[in-house]
Amino acid sequence: STCSVYGAAGSSDLVTEDAPLRPVTPYAESKVRVEDDLHALSDGDFSPVFMRNATAFGHSPRLRADIVLNNLVGHALLSGEVLVLSDGTPWRPLVHAADIARAFTSALTAPREAVHDRAFNIGSETNNVTVAEIAEQVAEAVSGSKVVITGETGADPRSYRVDFSRFRAAVPGFDCEWTVKQGALELADAYRKHGLTRDDFEQRFTRLAVLRAASDAGAVDDTLRWRR
Repeated sequence: STCSVYGAAGSSDLVTEDAPLRPVTPYAESKVRVEDDLHALSDGDFSPVFMRNATAFGHSPRLRADIVLNNLVGHALLSGEVLVLSDGTPWRPLVHAADIARAFTSALTAPREAVHDRAFNIGSETNNVTVAEIAEQVAEAVSGSKVVITGETGADPRSYRVDFSRFRAAVPGFDCEWTVKQGALELADAYRKHGLTRDDFEQRFTRLAVLRAASDAGAVDDTLRWRR
């Protein structure tokens, strides 16, 4: 699942798993529906666990360049600008892909009674940051870049700070290892090492561009499923 289910949280307080769900995108709405459906199926033989991940970041072989930290680092390297189109004020919880993987492993190996049919926010309170703060971290990681906040898209209604303590209590010993600053440095190093190009950034590693190309080529149908 995703922390996006909290959507417009309407408060600066830390959001727990018991907070009202206010999804503001079809993506987040789909997660709410799946949580409900799987909860209805849970029984003695089926133990769903709802991992509400913060916004992912980090380098990987299947990179996504259209999530906030990955995107800002790429833009900084390619243009010299850390470009923020919103006003920079929304709060975002971030989490490294490696920490998400560790959380999944922890949930899979935890005692059933600790995780059965429960929702868990996955991330760290340290990584509750505003978009403007993320941009400043990127500027520090990419030498010579500067933060540019245009505000052209206005204030993003998706703004929330998240409490991640429930999972730490359910799975003793688990905690996230990566900070936003460490992630920005890792991404910058990886982009340089692999020679990130503008085509990579805007096409190959951007989900919407890949889907549009597949649609234009007739590789997917109107429901975005691959044609056989």
